[in-house]
Amino acid sequence: MAEESQPGGIPDYRQARCPSRVYSGRCEDGVFGVTVLDSALAQGPDNPRCLSPDASRAVLDCAGVFFWGDERDGSRQLALALLLDVSGDAATALRWFELFTEKYVRRLPQSWAVPELDIALWLHCFENARPGA
Repeated sequence: MAEESQPGGIPDYRQARCPSRVYSGRCEDGVFGVTVLDSALAQGPDNPRCLSPDASRAVLDCAGVFFWGDERDGSRQLALALLLDVSGDAATALRWFELFTEKYVRRLPQSWAVPELDIALWLHCFENARPGA
C-alpha cells in the first residue's frame, strides 16, 4: 500500500498502514523471535503472526535469523524487516535500515514491544529532516 505524500512527494509516515500493530521480540535460550499483533483484528491462527526474515531477505540478505541488542548481521536484518513491514516500500527500508539498526535495533533489550506507530514516526522524522540536520 502506498503511503500518502506531502507536497514535494515525500511520504508521510504519520499515516501508518496499520497503527494497531505491535511488534514484540523475545530471546529465549538463545533463540530470537519476533511476533506482530494487530489489535484491530481478532486473535487467531494468523494474529499474532511471526515476523519472518524471508521478505526482507528478498530485498537484501544480511542474515537468515533476527538478532537485536548487538552488532550482528541479524540486527541489520531485523531493522530491514521492521522498516519494510511498516513502510511497505523496499526502497525506503533500504535507505534507512543501517541508521535504524545503529540508532534503534542495537539498543533493544532482550525482550521488547514496539508499536508500529513508533517506527512510522521514526521514518517520518528522518525522511523529512532538513539536509545536514
